Amino acid sequence: MTLVALALAGTLGVLHMRALSGEARTVARIQAIRLGASIDAATGDDAVRYALTRALSRSAPTESLTLRRDDAPDLVIDSGRQTPAGRALRVRLNTPLGELETVSDATSLRERQAAAAFMTLLLCCGVLAVFLFTRRALERNVIEPIEGMRDRIDAFLHPRRSTTREHSDGELATIDALLDELVDLRRRHDMAMADALRQRLHDIARHTRFIEQVGDHFRQPLQALALFVAGMQPGEDLRQRAVLGQMRTSLTRLNELLDGLLAMARFDAGAVEPHAIDLITSDLFVRERAAIDDDARRLGVDIHWRGGRIPLHSDATLLGELIHRLVSNAVISTPNGRVLVAARRRGDAVRLEVRDNGMGLEPTQQERVFEEFTRLPGHAGYGISLAVARRIVDTLGGSIGVRSSPGRGTLFWVQLDGAAVGPPLKAASMLSRHPAL
Repeated sequence: MTLVALALAGTLGVLHMRALSGEARTVARIQAIRLGASIDAATGDDAVRYALTRALSRSAPTESLTLRRDDAPDLVIDSGRQTPAGRALRVRLNTPLGELETVSDATSLRERQAAAAFMTLLLCCGVLAVFLFTRRALERNVIEPIEGMRDRIDAFLHPRRSTTREHSDGELATIDALLDELVDLRRRHDMAMADALRQRLHDIARHTRFIEQVGDHFRQPLQALALFVAGMQPGEDLRQRAVLGQMRTSLTRLNELLDGLLAMARFDAGAVEPHAIDLITSDLFVRERAAIDDDARRLGVDIHWRGGRIPLHSDATLLGELIHRLVSNAVISTPNGRVLVAARRRGDAVRLEVRDNGMGLEPTQQERVFEEFTRLPGHAGYGISLAVARRIVDTLGGSIGVRSSPGRGTLFWVQLDGAAVGPPLKAASMLSRHPAL
């Protein structure tokens, strides 16, 4: 604040001195114009000299003038007053008889500028004086009491330090002081970590409540609108049927967009915590196969599921949502095509792959496929499903990627390190639990 105040004071002083200089030049130019106007009606050198001499006597502080003529000698008129060296203010003006140059005394301007500089200096000194006074007051009324309280608290918490300093030699006192400082640092670190954890939990709870409230406020009008549209009877009019179908499709997409946005908000806020359990991949495949079969039949997509006997330890709900989003994306991208969903074990990791023979992706699209609102060719969505999938993988501590060639299909893969547990189940045991696989 002191630097800002000094800068403002200096700027004010500079602007004031420039204003004084501009005012003096304006006055000198007005006097030059008056002198030039006095010779408009004069003819002959004597008349011109007389008019200029008479006008100069009434134009203080103009001290002298020079009329430079092309067809006659220069005419110089001096008032007799001497202008101090270095304090002449010159103004040139064109007249019908030639160029008129006036010389004015700028002593008054210099004095006013010196006074302005002195006032600016006094203002800066006042700012510095206020700064020093305030700093000393803060040291005396705030910092010194706090330091004294800190010393008393330190003496109360570490009485051995003062005793050691008084009764032991230098090396022992140094070691004891270092030990006390280490204990104090550890205590402060633990307190800071506890405060950070409490703040993080508070932020997560606050974001979770906000997300739930936003979802409720948006979902209620959407549900009411969906019920209203469902009750509409278009009759036999084909145009009305088309409009009604478009309204239903738009409502479905709005619900999907709201679900995706709320899911991203929950993951970004850290409100989703994975709860790992022991399961096998067929548990996920059977449930997601039932959920996606209707869309696959409608689009003529043949889905194959492989690797259902692999046991793993992870969150079943998040994994199911991840597989559903990847498979749904593949089905939409591959009308009348084939999709392969496979799980493989690689050491202690489990790798999930969703491969299709659809239109594929360009290299530029592959770089941005997991970003929000990146719409893929042939998709009618808003580019949120794969962004949520990436957040699910990040929450599970895995990695996700894509390989694709335009016109040759796309492969999305997910690798969950440390998710594999135990040996793979036998095929007979897996088939007995899930005959559909």
